[in-house]
Amino acid sequence: MYKIIIFLLTMGKKLHKIFCEIKNNTYLCSPLNPPQGGLRGLILLFMQTRKQPHPALSQMLSEFNRSLMLIADQTLLIGNFISKIKQIFLVDNVFVFLLDENTGKYKLQNQDTSSPLSRGQGAGITFHSKNRLIHWLAVNDKELLIPESKDIIDYLPPEEQQKIIQLNAELIFPLKVMNHISGTVFLGKKTDGMPFNKDEIDLLTLIFNQAAFAIEHASLYELQKDRIRKMYRTDRLATLGELAAGAAHEIRNPLTAIRSTIQYLSKDFNNDPAKSEMMNEIINETERINKILQGLLSFARPTKLNISEIHLKSLINQVLMLIHSSIQKHHIDVQFEYFTENTTIRGDMEQLKQVFLNIFLNAIEAMSENSEPRSLIISIEKGMAIDAGKHYLVINIEDSGKGIEPKDLENIFNPFFTTKEEGTGLGLAISYGIINSHEGEIEVTSEIEKGSCVRIKLPQISI
Repeated sequence: MYKIIIFLLTMGKKLHKIFCEIKNNTYLCSPLNPPQGGLRGLILLFMQTRKQPHPALSQMLSEFNRSLMLIADQTLLIGNFISKIKQIFLVDNVFVFLLDENTGKYKLQNQDTSSPLSRGQGAGITFHSKNRLIHWLAVNDKELLIPESKDIIDYLPPEEQQKIIQLNAELIFPLKVMNHISGTVFLGKKTDGMPFNKDEIDLLTLIFNQAAFAIEHASLYELQKDRIRKMYRTDRLATLGELAAGAAHEIRNPLTAIRSTIQYLSKDFNNDPAKSEMMNEIINETERINKILQGLLSFARPTKLNISEIHLKSLINQVLMLIHSSIQKHHIDVQFEYFTENTTIRGDMEQLKQVFLNIFLNAIEAMSENSEPRSLIISIEKGMAIDAGKHYLVINIEDSGKGIEPKDLENIFNPFFTTKEEGTGLGLAISYGIINSHEGEIEVTSEIEKGSCVRIKLPQISI
């Protein structure tokens, strides 16, 4: 806000002083009676007054602090965080990246999509814990103001500079918890075109320090929920496996007797085509029941592993060749990326081949009902350490299919659970058992009409 002092010099050489204020491009002046004798001259003296505080700033900060304490869901917390930052500091874009402990990458968690400028702007961008930008933020423990840091930006490799340009970032803040960079926040330009001043940066630092702990707590809460969910699922599937194994044995014995008897009796109907066809149909159905029982036993008591050295990259390419005709038939674009040169593990090749084949076929089926473009993205990357001599190898399989209903996600590994018109519902149950016997993990995330992602983690001996 500016205050203007106006001196009017009349023909009678009498000085009149008037105070005016300029606020929000509007002139506010005290009432003025026209001076007698006419206007002789005009002198303007400008005096800048202290900027008035944001009238609702105190209330917005109070709401922000309350949300940090009350919101436990990480997605909701980050969404609220972005909304408040935009509201308080009037920035056009806010991007939050959090560290994925499984891969060591900082991945986009929430994207501001309220304006056409920011839609899709941060999609696909990731940073790695070994990047120079992350290293600089960790060492200096402060913000990076892009317009005033040309030397630092030039120090970054071209690919990192390009990411900053793509995000249209003006200011970068680290989210630091216990001397550990848990995330980064990229702020775009202010909507009024003004640069960030010291007071704003100081306030942002205070806000981000609070937000870093709140987001960390929300992450730990999600992690604990996930561990409890996995524990209950493991117990439940173990119980189902024991019941299934017992039932399979009880059914299999009389089924074998029935099948043998039908095969013996079928010889008496060779001269009656209609009855012979009926007998063949009965034999086929008993074979189908036997296969289901075999699947149940595979889920309940997986076959002993035939351990050998496996190159996952080669194994996945073999499976893709097996389903090449189906991929072409449904016009699916397959992308296979690997972010680590060493994709060798020890495991059972045939059983793991069965897992990948089942997942790929499920993905193709899920996409067959969707309009094009259809994509299957497979990636392999080095994951977090398990212990001193071992770490996970992470395989992500993403499709652009119809997705899975949230109510069904928790049940997809249960035997006989299926949403297909045809199918036994044993494929994922058996896959779960195989991955579990390899001391690995398998998880599925999904969004309706956007697709699903199967994440498999298999142990790899560190070299």
